[in-house]
Amino acid sequence: TPPDDTACRTRLKRLGVDFEPLSPIVEGQCTAPLPLKITKLADGVGLPQGATLTCRTAEALARWVTEVQVEADRVLKHGLTGLELGGTYVCRGQNHDVDAKLSEHAFANAVDVMGFAFSGRASIPVKAMPEGSDEAQFLNGVRGKACGFFRTVLGPGTNAAHANHFHLDERERTARHRL
Repeated sequence: TPPDDTACRTRLKRLGVDFEPLSPIVEGQCTAPLPLKITKLADGVGLPQGATLTCRTAEALARWVTEVQVEADRVLKHGLTGLELGGTYVCRGQNHDVDAKLSEHAFANAVDVMGFAFSGRASIPVKAMPEGSDEAQFLNGVRGKACGFFRTVLGPGTNAAHANHFHLDERERTARHRL
């Protein structure tokens, strides 16, 4: 029986997240019993492609984005308008390796953030940026803040597979370990 996520959905509504329930996902070993389609986060932050996530992961994303907005205003002096996503639910192994352990994407428990869109300035892709630039300061700041909301935070500098995006997930680990 899937866990009751009623309280989580109530919190999403209070956070201003636009979402709709989807049918359960069962694709071999890849499963998400209560997936949601997320289309917009608080303050009109858009997800143009939408995101298929568990409620817990959607809530972590929504809470993190409130901190991303603060960093955008503080460092860039421009408001965040959207996230460019590379993937949410997809049935695959870690790092796209068919022989690897299933990725958290296979459980709608992960999101890949490729870039950030703003009002009044160019988008910022997730990649290594010139040291000391506003873009580097912004990306370093939001990556650090992600660690407070997600159990796994990977990005440029982690390995070649994560050089162009932030991988954020809610994987359960022993002793509440975070990566």
